[in-house]
Amino acid sequence: MCGSIFSAFAQVDSTTKTTTTTTTTTTTTPHKYSYYPSSDVYFDQSTSNYWYHDKVSATWLMTKTLPATIMVEKTSPQFPITYTGDDPWKNNSTDVKKYKIKKNGKVKVNKKDD
Repeated sequence: MCGSIFSAFAQVDSTTKTTTTTTTTTTTTPHKYSYYPSSDVYFDQSTSNYWYHDKVSATWLMTKTLPATIMVEKTSPQFPITYTGDDPWKNNSTDVKKYKIKKNGKVKVNKKDD
């Protein structure tokens, strides 16, 4: 069973007679992701969604198919990440430090950040 926290909020504007509803769902079950440091991409193994940082909008986006400008190949180094929630990129600064890309393109794993 997937754990989640659900909250809802509704507000009625008496002047315009409109209702605004806000719903928030937070997953409390750990997800398994693959992190590709050479592309700075996360792959959610359970949903087959990718998370990548869009430079134009300066936000993290989720998609089934990566844009042509971002390459993840079968031979690309990948590392397992377990994260509780649906937004693994929130720990991105730590992941970038832990899985450092060297000048030769190889990944150096900094064990001290475990």
